[in-house]
Amino acid sequence: MRKRLTILLAAGLVLLLAAGCGRGGAQQQTAGREPVTVRTEPASVGAIRETTSFSGDVTAGSEIQVLPKLGGRIIRVAAAVGQEVDKGELLVELEAQELAVAVRQAEATAEIARANLQSLKAGGTLAQLQAAARQAEAGYLNARSTLERMELLYREGAIALQQLEGSRLQAQVAESQYSLASKQLAIFERGEGQVQVLAAQVRQAEAALEMARLNLSKARITAPVAGKVMSLAAEVGNMASPALPAATLLGPGGVTVTARVTEQAVGLFSPGLPVEVEVPALGTIVAGAVREVAPGAASGARSFLVTVRVAETGGLRPGMFARVRLAIAENPAAVLVPRGAVLEQEGRHFVFTVLDGKADRREVTVGLRDENFAEIISGIVAGEAVITAGQQFLEAGAAVRLEEEKGL
Repeated sequence: MRKRLTILLAAGLVLLLAAGCGRGGAQQQTAGREPVTVRTEPASVGAIRETTSFSGDVTAGSEIQVLPKLGGRIIRVAAAVGQEVDKGELLVELEAQELAVAVRQAEATAEIARANLQSLKAGGTLAQLQAAARQAEAGYLNARSTLERMELLYREGAIALQQLEGSRLQAQVAESQYSLASKQLAIFERGEGQVQVLAAQVRQAEAALEMARLNLSKARITAPVAGKVMSLAAEVGNMASPALPAATLLGPGGVTVTARVTEQAVGLFSPGLPVEVEVPALGTIVAGAVREVAPGAASGARSFLVTVRVAETGGLRPGMFARVRLAIAENPAAVLVPRGAVLEQEGRHFVFTVLDGKADRREVTVGLRDENFAEIISGIVAGEAVITAGQQFLEAGAAVRLEEEKGL
């Protein structure tokens, strides 16, 4: 029993000596380290806005393909890629000699049709002949009635034969006049049908003339709207085809950005919502507004297309990469530190401050973040200096030295 107690006491003594030597070695090692050079910056109070961004592409807001309305050989290209054009301005011109000849032929045909119609109308008017026929008919009926009365009177012996013969002669003359007037009216009525035919021929000739002139105008391919020429697929000497666009215009809608948004975030977007558009190639951020949100996910993906209308298009070109940024929260009076000053370990955030020449690790609660700053909800107050350079090489209690102490 006494022997076992002696062994235990000896073992404990060895452990105590080893621990003491270890602490002494660690203290000597820490004490022997060169101080880490750091830079500090005081926490400030300011506004911060946290955003979320989604990648996308710059696209034409309204891309118009200008198709020739007829085929033909190209004799002139009047526009150039990148040129601003007005509505109706000439882009491409086609050979039009045959079309011009067709216009002259149609003009001659229309002129002949008008002349034929005018010639037929010069013979008289339908109303005059109809009045003459009615008057002759009335005279004839009156003469017949008179003759019948005279014949009755003659049989009764009331009048002489000479008077009866006179009535017969008047009836014959009235019948002749009525027959002539009726024939003239019938002839003219047949002519009236010819007038209608000739009038229809005039209208037909004028329509053919209008079509010929329209075809001639199609030889000039013009801009349907004002915009910028994005591409030209026309060269002098080549044949134009109605199936192939001669030019592509960027319309007055400017450019838009189409972003792919995750299913978790699509609910944040709605038409008219203001957003920011970052274009890394230009190093610029421009204002925009959501124009439309796709009602369904893109085919084969779980992302939704969101189209953003860009207010200012200076330098933006279809096909450029862009990011659509949406503000999700903001604080106008937050305690801010540089974002790089906040470190994370095992889900906990902390910063380093300087206390008596050593690094003091301070656990903090982080709120909003942007590209440069992080909001500190607790753990640091405004005005406290945090280490912003060299913090990655620190551990709690490490000796530090400020840059200005080295004369940097």
